[in-house]
Amino acid sequence: METNPTNKLTIEYQNRWSDKPFYDNSLFNGIDEKVTLHKELNNLMSSQAACLNVFGSLNRSPNDIIRFLNYFSLNITRVIDFPTGVNVDGEIYNDKGPIIFEWIGPRSSPIYERSGSRGIYRTSIDAYLLAEIDNKITQLLIEWKFTENYSSDAYTHKFTGLEGNERLRRYSSVLAKLRKEKLFPFNFKGKLGLYDFCYEPYYQLLRMTLLAEMTTPLRLNQDIMVEDYIIVHLMHSENNNLKYLNKSNTKFSPGLRKYVGRALHDIWGNEILTPAERERFVYGYWNKALSQLSSSSYKDYLIERYE
Repeated sequence: METNPTNKLTIEYQNRWSDKPFYDNSLFNGIDEKVTLHKELNNLMSSQAACLNVFGSLNRSPNDIIRFLNYFSLNITRVIDFPTGVNVDGEIYNDKGPIIFEWIGPRSSPIYERSGSRGIYRTSIDAYLLAEIDNKITQLLIEWKFTENYSSDAYTHKFTGLEGNERLRRYSSVLAKLRKEKLFPFNFKGKLGLYDFCYEPYYQLLRMTLLAEMTTPLRLNQDIMVEDYIIVHLMHSENNNLKYLNKSNTKFSPGLRKYVGRALHDIWGNEILTPAERERFVYGYWNKALSQLSSSSYKDYLIERYE
């Protein structure tokens, strides 16, 4: 017997699309062939697959991009096509379309990651685009969540062992540089410190924020000068396991324990980020914004499957 038949985050529900995991395969056409997509891309519960399904639709209509993202009060007035073939300090982007996937910035990691490429062993942004917001060209770095539930030690202790020590050293060096430049983005007061970011969602937001800081401003070509950035964190409204910080999430994060029970986004935005940095953090439920898309069979597919 099927359980929770209306819960979009169950395999029982998603199995309805086993014969059509993507609306169509044309959404892959604009992705640079150098990008490494997730091995689990054909998994119906895949977050990257859901991200590609939705943004593949949006890439066909800049007006829909604006409507979809302005649902989260981003105040976008114009979407700027990412310049195909652009050289970002040694990294060539041959993607086509306003939204590109697995963006890493320059070839040499500005946050001191020693190896990797787009989609593998580097901080790679799920979806990235350029937009005009408040008369400034702004880069939007988007993290996309669907069914994720980070409960094991592997996701709550990112700073353990030799690899963990290397991560601490790496990101501490970036933060030291930002502090010197008076651009420190985090509210490290009391017991809260870098080590507390060993819970996977915050570890990801840490890296995204540092990458955004270190790549702004950014000259892409003679016409495009990136002046600002916004981190956009989108999850599915039915993912209650991810919405709130619980005791097991903070097993190795003593500075976060007093926030147990509060919303993940609320803690990051109002406790961890500095007041200035809060203006560069936007969050919400992506499935609730699907209603903003133009009427089409693609929209019908997305709403039936995800909303």
